[in-house]
Amino acid sequence: MARGSTYSLPRIEARRRRVRAPREAGWPRRIAWVFWHALASLARPALFALLAGTAGFLVFDGLRHLEPGTPGQSADPVSRALASLAPDAASATGLWSSELDAAMRPRVGTAPDSVLAMSLLAAFEDIAGRERYASLVWADAHSLTPADAESVLRALPVWVRYRELDAAWSRRLGHPSQGIHSPGVASLMPPAARARLERANRLYGASELAQSGFFAGHEEGALNLALLPGLDVEGRGEIWLPDDQTAADLYCGASMTGLECALARIGSDLEAGPGARVLRAALLTGHAGDGLRTALESADRDVVRSVAAEMGAVARQTSHTAAIRLAALAETPQDAVRLRRLSAQAGPRTLALAHLRGREALTLDRGESSGAMTPAARDRFILAGVLLLLAIGMVLAALGSALSVALTGRAGLGQRIDIRMRELLLGRKT
Repeated sequence: MARGSTYSLPRIEARRRRVRAPREAGWPRRIAWVFWHALASLARPALFALLAGTAGFLVFDGLRHLEPGTPGQSADPVSRALASLAPDAASATGLWSSELDAAMRPRVGTAPDSVLAMSLLAAFEDIAGRERYASLVWADAHSLTPADAESVLRALPVWVRYRELDAAWSRRLGHPSQGIHSPGVASLMPPAARARLERANRLYGASELAQSGFFAGHEEGALNLALLPGLDVEGRGEIWLPDDQTAADLYCGASMTGLECALARIGSDLEAGPGARVLRAALLTGHAGDGLRTALESADRDVVRSVAAEMGAVARQTSHTAAIRLAALAETPQDAVRLRRLSAQAGPRTLALAHLRGREALTLDRGESSGAMTPAARDRFILAGVLLLLAIGMVLAALGSALSVALTGRAGLGQRIDIRMRELLLGRKT
């Protein structure tokens, strides 16, 4: 490069020597220079830190929006099992409504099945399918048939499609984290079923607290299982479950053997006690089948305690009444482990899943779960990737500029701007 080139390093250095030092300039020029120098020095590091920090925040926020499931799949096994009950949102909503109506139908001598109804409410998003139900709502809002609406939505960019579907879902049902307490989901119930559920919650709320205290081991006496919703004990009259001490006096004779005796003695165990009471209730009402009874009668005390602990975990994930009914799925001690894992995945949806899928629900057990991609998580990961690429691009641009200066002897863009601002703000020496 010619020595006299406008942007050669010697020429730039010569121009720098002709510019006044900050202490030689007046106060207005000095203040302007300090402000510009601070801005120029901090702008690129601050922008890099902002891009990298925002990308990191979006990654962690995306991880929070992952749902239980296998990576690359749209939903977890529980959601897929519930969604497969019907081919489309309209028929799924119809199935859900009919099951709710049947659950809340009046029964002779016992409460309506509010436990199953609450589980069905929690499972609505999975049964109807969040995306396909939002598409149905969007179609109704735009006066389109479901097929036409799906065609229009598929033609939109992915992020626009998910934005429209999320907006449709929020307008109709509210945020999914509201779960069974969402007024939108309750509004989809058949009016008669909704009125009965509200009435049952008012009438049986106190008894729910009492039976929770009994299964937790805080109350003595006996619990009438016929009053628990959905146990299907019509025609059997009152069915009293005694407390642990009374049960031990009844079932533990001189031999101290028998399944009921073992469960009564396990009742004093802090971990397995609640599950032991659940098992005693399931055996008394007939929800625990002959297979499980036979397996436990021939097992040693440690196995019985282990099964009781598993059932206690199921009750914590669902409810004590639901756990009694879910015992019908278990035929072996290993089934109790599967049931506990299933309840950990499905939570309040477990009873609805068991009601609609039967013992097939136990095959959904998959042990530890990993995160499944959701639209919200994917959008955050994509934006984080873009910001991270911009931050890396800034670093590469700075390295490329330094290499270019070293190879060509020609000042880079930053050096050109710096000398021009020096001349403009500080002025040349006289």
